[in-house]
Amino acid sequence: SVETINELIENSVEHLFSLWTIPCLEWLLVFTNDAVWYHPKFPDGLKYNQLLDFCQMNQQTKPALFRQDGQIRVTISGNTTSSSLYHVIVPYVYGQIQNDNNNSLFINSGYEYIQLVNNSKNQLHINMVVEFFNRASLPFVWPPNN
Repeated sequence: SVETINELIENSVEHLFSLWTIPCLEWLLVFTNDAVWYHPKFPDGLKYNQLLDFCQMNQQTKPALFRQDGQIRVTISGNTTSSSLYHVIVPYVYGQIQNDNNNSLFINSGYEYIQLVNNSKNQLHINMVVEFFNRASLPFVWPPNN
């Protein structure tokens, strides 16, 4: 069956949020070769050739959870010479037990702005991500046996 554009977008977003659950080389498949991820910790942006290291660095940070936390908002606009552009904003939440900080719970929530490109084979790839976040660290200390 042919997937609708909404299904393609949902699948691409789900793939993005699988950062901690699938191998990094598989995770990279959702991006174009020109992709850039603008992140507050990396204000110059992470280019495609840096995203593998970004993934591997994040996968070493466990336990952690990164997931969509609300509905996707979509805008279809723009057109490159051969591709339609889709702009989405997705709320997310990230949680991590910080072993180096007295096992405190670190929570980061915000929005991912994602630009997707639909190629001639009707495949969507992420061309750009811009992350906006708020931070909170809860003073809860986990019992040592948990």
